[in-house]
Amino acid sequence: MIQGQALAAWSADEERQAATLAGVEEVHRRLRSLPSIAELERRVDSADGLAEPLLAAAREFLRCDEKFQPCLELMTKAALDDPFFRPPMRSALSEIQAGLLIVDRPFLSVYLSIASAAGIAEKRLGHTGPSSIAFTGRRSIYRFLRAGQAILSLWEAPEIGPDFSAATSGRCRFLERRAVSDGELLELDGRRHGFVIEYAQSDIVYLQASTPAGSAPLAVEYDSRTLGFAGASSSDELSSRIQLMLSLLRILDRQDSAPFFHEMIAAPNFFDRWHAMRELLALDADRALPCLRGMAASDPHPEVRAAARSTLDLFFGEPAAGAVPCPA
Repeated sequence: MIQGQALAAWSADEERQAATLAGVEEVHRRLRSLPSIAELERRVDSADGLAEPLLAAAREFLRCDEKFQPCLELMTKAALDDPFFRPPMRSALSEIQAGLLIVDRPFLSVYLSIASAAGIAEKRLGHTGPSSIAFTGRRSIYRFLRAGQAILSLWEAPEIGPDFSAATSGRCRFLERRAVSDGELLELDGRRHGFVIEYAQSDIVYLQASTPAGSAPLAVEYDSRTLGFAGASSSDELSSRIQLMLSLLRILDRQDSAPFFHEMIAAPNFFDRWHAMRELLALDADRALPCLRGMAASDPHPEVRAAARSTLDLFFGEPAAGAVPCPA
């Protein structure tokens, strides 16, 4: 990296670096003590994980400029005072969007984000293959602070439920195309509705509140050309972490972790059950075989049963038998 003069001077000055760090810590302290943030977090924590009171609290926060403007003003002033200031919160980056996590509670997150008009145009014009229409599985509220003269297309799909399968996923359908305005509030149930930014004259600045309460277990994508099912992934962070841990235990050949694999084979989410089965087969096929037979016979999800039956046939040369208890 070739440093500019200002960055080189800052990098060589420990006192200035310490002052920047102190400024970041001070902004963090003041953000957490803002009455509007404290009130929102209190209401979220007292909502008992219920979607409606969570969304009501988020809606009030997003709708009222006086509630979130002090947060923006704090960070803006700090950045003007010190060009090396970095907001004291987690960030999220993609090819189109950059966001800061303003509120981070187990049942509600609020992001301040910018969607790049140039990035949106480049993605749409540069795509040679099919793109996707995403349904997040979560309920969200958007407040467009600067709408950038954006045009959205709104889409609907069969509701994503715990018994979701590719075979019954159906197709998504176009609902409408419309412009959004500065200050507009858009509520979206990601279990059945999604949107695509078709066009933006300038960068879009928005707040997004999202809750996992009452969410679908999966985020689903549909092909924008055929409108048919394109893929799905877990919408639950805990499930994703568990799957990662199971894979790591298998890679490390932790034979002593087999009881945990057996526990996860009975997990509520069908994709967690199948992931646990795949990893246990790779870890210890002999120990996994009785569970695989039971899964092929009686797992509640049809695609898991079918996958287990195919595995029995392909790798063990036996047809699916009746339900066999899985030893713990």
